[in-house]
Amino acid sequence: MAKLFSTKGKRERPAPSYRKTALGIVAAVAVVLILLLNLFSHVFSVVQYYGDGMEPTLHDNQVLLIRKTDQVRSGDMIACYFNNKVLVRRVICEGGNSITVDETGAVWINNERLDEPYVETPSLGQCNISFPYTVSVGRYFVMGDNREIAMDSRLSEIGTVSADRILGKIIFVMG
Repeated sequence: MAKLFSTKGKRERPAPSYRKTALGIVAAVAVVLILLLNLFSHVFSVVQYYGDGMEPTLHDNQVLLIRKTDQVRSGDMIACYFNNKVLVRRVICEGGNSITVDETGAVWINNERLDEPYVETPSLGQCNISFPYTVSVGRYFVMGDNREIAMDSRLSEIGTVSADRILGKIIFVMG
């Protein structure tokens, strides 16, 4: 009787190795997790914002994505350390500049009025420093957008922020 099918010269396929596939997936997931951990340890940070000092721009319990940097400019929203807590405020002016906040809440930088569309109700707010105030080089004068209640550089207890206290710039708001 003749053979209908010949297996001569053909190799049999090995059975799929589920163990190798599973190990490959685990290794790929581990690499991705290590990369994400490294990225969020050195480049980004995620914090939850509490309070109402940045109303109407930010609201209580929103989650913020922060790009870690100490290179900030006027107008940037930043997160900085104050008394082992994270404080979120807006940079109003950089070191070497003179700032005045008048009794109506108008802000003047080097005798030029600052346009602040993010402030709904201008206010001198909580303040115990004298104006005009000259910001030291290497430091930043920060204020909350809710000027009536925000605690910020207008209070000597908080003062201006040095670059080493800056966690980074707010780049994305969730919630």
